[in-house]
Amino acid sequence: MRAGSRVIAPEGFLNLTQGTVYHFLASDGWRNRVRLIEFKDDGKRIETHLVQLSRIDFEEAVENGWLLEDGQADSTPPWLKPVEGVAIDHLENRRISPKESYEQKVNKRFTAISSLVKGQAEVFASDDPDALINAHAKALRPHQNAARMRLWFYSYVVFGQNKWSLLPPLHRIGAWNREGPGHKKKFGRPSRKGKKHGYRCDGIMQQKLLNGFLAHQSPHKTQNKIYREILTKEFGCVVLNQRGATVEFRHPEGKPFPSFAQFRYWISKMISPKSLRAALKGAHRARAQSGSEGSFSDNLINVNQRIEFDGYNISEKISGLTEGSAVDSFCVVRAVCALSGMVLGIGFSEGKENMAAYRMAIYSMACDKVKFCEQFGVEIRADQWPSAGLSGGLVLDRGPAAGYQAEPEINWLRSVELTPIYSGQSKATVESSHPRDKQTPGQPTYFHSRLDFVQMAKREIVQVLKDNHASDAGKRMDEEMILAGIKPTPHDIYTYWSMRGRDSSIGVPFDTAVRQFLNVRPVAIRKDGVYLYGRKYRSRALDETGVFDLVARRGVINTSAYVLVMCVRHIWIEVKGILYELDFVRTARTALGTIDISLRDLEEIDQIRRGGAADLRDERPAHEQYFEDIFKQNTGEDWDAGERKIGRPSKGGAALRDTADYNRLRGASK
Repeated sequence: MRAGSRVIAPEGFLNLTQGTVYHFLASDGWRNRVRLIEFKDDGKRIETHLVQLSRIDFEEAVENGWLLEDGQADSTPPWLKPVEGVAIDHLENRRISPKESYEQKVNKRFTAISSLVKGQAEVFASDDPDALINAHAKALRPHQNAARMRLWFYSYVVFGQNKWSLLPPLHRIGAWNREGPGHKKKFGRPSRKGKKHGYRCDGIMQQKLLNGFLAHQSPHKTQNKIYREILTKEFGCVVLNQRGATVEFRHPEGKPFPSFAQFRYWISKMISPKSLRAALKGAHRARAQSGSEGSFSDNLINVNQRIEFDGYNISEKISGLTEGSAVDSFCVVRAVCALSGMVLGIGFSEGKENMAAYRMAIYSMACDKVKFCEQFGVEIRADQWPSAGLSGGLVLDRGPAAGYQAEPEINWLRSVELTPIYSGQSKATVESSHPRDKQTPGQPTYFHSRLDFVQMAKREIVQVLKDNHASDAGKRMDEEMILAGIKPTPHDIYTYWSMRGRDSSIGVPFDTAVRQFLNVRPVAIRKDGVYLYGRKYRSRALDETGVFDLVARRGVINTSAYVLVMCVRHIWIEVKGILYELDFVRTARTALGTIDISLRDLEEIDQIRRGGAADLRDERPAHEQYFEDIFKQNTGEDWDAGERKIGRPSKGGAALRDTADYNRLRGASK
């Protein structure tokens, strides 16, 4: 159980309300107390309620099932769920004439709680954290509302220590019923013909419009004609054409009817774009303009409190993809929990150790491990690698990781420690976890593995599972763990502490991890899929956005996608601020061994493909001339011998005699 995890008391426990969802609040400074936060949201006001329990009571309740974990830890406040995963830039671009950006709003709120965040250990060590927060709000100039200050502080601490958890729920503004009773005023901007010109399109008029459109729709009619038929046949309007007056529709009895702009707006709202396109253009033309259908220790009290990173090079020579020759292997970077010794993340870099491998290891830490392994084609159970989330304290190897750019903003990272050079003891946990080869004296040898890049990466992932479940971590166990019958493995030690709430991991949304830690490569969106170096990708969720229909009408869209360097089974692309995961599209001819290849192999294949296409372009004129020369040698005539004449061919006597001769020869040949 980690910070942000939801817990519920089904039978009621101590001073907890039965059935209420609480969020577990963890801190490194707690020793004898555990605190839970309840967020109350009635749609108009959001409040917090702090509950304090002794650690003994809390752990006893968890072990006996009096407190149950109600789902995974949240990384986003419940009131921000509708905009979770949407890029802030996209939300910002949708605003009209904002006086203050989202960034300014969030930073202003964080500034108010920054001193509380900096001294959160002292806040949580006190007997009454709410009183300290209230006093801080009163001491600020100008004074701040104490209830809001508590909400901001607890939201920041519980939901991943991410500044965007302080984002105000502005998406809920304006969610009132425009069609409710008592509304008679026409909505929208005033008409050019006057402020009170036209009628309000209420529910009755909308239904009448829909019925009329369904009755009079035809691909042979324009929208203008359909609108005219609806007004005359459904609403009973007539046209007035008086001398010197504007020609316009009127109702004989003065009843309301829609304008042409209202007709177009509400029909597009009530009918899906694909159905509307088929109704106005016909099935065949609409299909022609649509996309093709074919197509992730002693001084420590919590796991994830301190994470050590280091890389090692695989000594074996792997097989190349095209020729199968022995080529150098790659570097593997591991992230290891200093308390339990469990490997929490893994990254790869082709060639030497680089920062990209560290970023991939951080990405794998943030991901759910079932999803991460699936991206390489490895199937595991959730309990085989249960970690998910980042740590606020990273220990990186001095070298490529020394250039890690810790962005100067409010985020999950608290500290980055660089070890001294040539000092393995500074990160002994991860150094001792590396696989080692047996050294034998004698003539030098090397091992040529039959595995390629991706297969070797799969083996290293499974090696992590072997080390987590089979390594001897008995020296990391306390007496209480031995008495509890815990196996001396990193996996069981990690699970033991995490289940008791001793987990400092910080949840990060999957789309945020993809955007921050994966590499970006150019892709092309065509009407039948997204192409990365010639390989096609697609997903049902992306189909439903209508992007392929847009491409079919407007041509190819060049954009970028997020990719895993070592395996390109999946890629991720952003459309309208939403991140979509795409799968490699396999055909009946696709061999299983070619599904999982590295990005470098894909680039090489694409280079070979482009080279072959270029060679064909260069050779095509010579090939065509060669076969035309053969034709001339056999017939004595040029390929395009003859002359172009004006007019139609003659049908006189000579033409009739030639046709008769041709028919006679054809009959004889039969």
